[in-house]
Amino acid sequence: MESESQPGSSRQDGEHSRSTLVVLLHAFGKTPASLDDLVELLQRQPQYRDAEFFVPPLPLGYASLSDPVAIANEIVTGIDRQWVASNGEIERIVLIGHSYGALLARKVYVVACGETPKAPFDPTIMHRTGRPWAAKVERLVLLAGMNRGWRISHHLSLFKAIYWTIGTWVGALLWLIKRRPPAIFCIRRGASFITQLRVQWLWMRRFARERGYGDALTIQLLGSIDDIVAPEDNVDLVSGRDFVYLDVPHSGHGNVIRVADPEPLATPTAAGACTRGQARASQILKALLAPVEALKAESVLPHDHAPADSDETVRDVVFVIHGIRDRGYWTHKIARRVQSLAQQRGGAGLRIATATSSYGYFPMLPFLMLHKRREKVEWLMDQYTEALARWPNARFSFIGHSNGTYLLARALRDYPSCRFHNVVFAGSVVPTHYPWGEAIERGQVQRVLNYVATSDWVVAIFPKALEMVEWQDLGSAGHDGFREPRTPAVAQVHYVRGAHSAALSEDNWDALASFILDGKPLPPPEALQAKKQSLVVGLAGSVAPLVCLALIGLALLAGIGIWQWEPDYPPVNISTLATLAFVAAIWHVVTRL
Repeated sequence: MESESQPGSSRQDGEHSRSTLVVLLHAFGKTPASLDDLVELLQRQPQYRDAEFFVPPLPLGYASLSDPVAIANEIVTGIDRQWVASNGEIERIVLIGHSYGALLARKVYVVACGETPKAPFDPTIMHRTGRPWAAKVERLVLLAGMNRGWRISHHLSLFKAIYWTIGTWVGALLWLIKRRPPAIFCIRRGASFITQLRVQWLWMRRFARERGYGDALTIQLLGSIDDIVAPEDNVDLVSGRDFVYLDVPHSGHGNVIRVADPEPLATPTAAGACTRGQARASQILKALLAPVEALKAESVLPHDHAPADSDETVRDVVFVIHGIRDRGYWTHKIARRVQSLAQQRGGAGLRIATATSSYGYFPMLPFLMLHKRREKVEWLMDQYTEALARWPNARFSFIGHSNGTYLLARALRDYPSCRFHNVVFAGSVVPTHYPWGEAIERGQVQRVLNYVATSDWVVAIFPKALEMVEWQDLGSAGHDGFREPRTPAVAQVHYVRGAHSAALSEDNWDALASFILDGKPLPPPEALQAKKQSLVVGLAGSVAPLVCLALIGLALLAGIGIWQWEPDYPPVNISTLATLAFVAAIWHVVTRL
């Protein structure tokens, strides 16, 4: 990112005395030129006539693979240069961002305020301490900021839904080839950049009073007809519950910045605007110039439902997350058992909340697709952020089964701000070499309990085959157990009698709940205990790749046999119909069952 080039900048060489710095960040697929009209509008205002304008070009082309964290680093460095050039005389900083740029503006402010103990920064962030200019940030103005991230939803028109769907396919292919996510994927709902930003923003706000900065007024301008991002994604009523929200009439996601639009309005606005551009300019100037109390009085609730009130009395939150081929109805029952045991131990004063939302039915074939599993990880972290805002004083624990174990294990690696106290895995599909020692050392996890089943043929064959051939990030911890590190913080039960869901037997619910509450592993009931695994499942697991190839070979042989079948009565091509039926059946099994 070339931060030296500043389209729209009003600074002359050798002149560094201006007291106001305005930072403008453009949208995805745009350039600084898209903000020229906005810069000219501000330069005509007495309050900004002598301001310095920093409008850096951002590497956000449609095929961009740039990391938004790295972009934020560069922007912070650019503002550092402006600060040094002014000899520390800048008295006021305003951050303005459009769409993707709005997210970057928030990230820049988070980085400028410095790392907090509860929400560590991403590993690539260079500036971990507060910047000297952080306290000078007066306002952030977010123009159509997709603050919760984007997703394909019914809110899109048919054309744009098809356009975005094809785009995600191309992006997934690019990710697979380049081994790096496209920049647009980094701001998908629940993605690491989005979740990290939301969590860091929450903790930045909570530390603001202690630090004396971090609570700059944030105003989000919402297009009256946002044709790209759904209302519930355009706003963030979790980390942005203290934002001021203003509507911008006759505006969509892209044209909210077109303050020179000459198209006339059918009826002039109360402020006297006669064109769409004037109406937008009026709202943007209001966000930048109006007194705080006046803005708060005019703020609108941008969603049909107000955010859930935070409850500071809850001390523990338990996530119970299901696996593949499962709608997770049982999760509520285990969650209630944890609450019941907590009440028995601590009385009514011990407040425990539960999070048992479902990410939906997840068949076998999508589970084997890395990008589909990533989508579920993003779903989990979106839920995590919501819970963090709702129960700010609670510690989080986790009970996961099958794919639920993968979601947490992947989240711990991709989201440094993710924190869980006690963790229980059943039917785990996490690799046996998962680095628990690193997660524990980072403070992301306190204790882990992993159940190893006697006859978990699902894990012993499919995830283990992938781990043995070192393809994808699945493994057989539910069949073989974790092999490293050998630390007291990671306990394992060898063995619990049964198949993939053996540890979730109702007889074992009290043991699960007990570990969540106190971190001390209890042996399962005697009827569930076993000293060794099934010989058949163990042998199958030892040659898991061959078993998978054999199953695929049998399916192919069956298909060929049906195709070559020649019945004696040929009024219709029976073999063709039978082959199509066989393929449909196989497809149904792998995509629906």
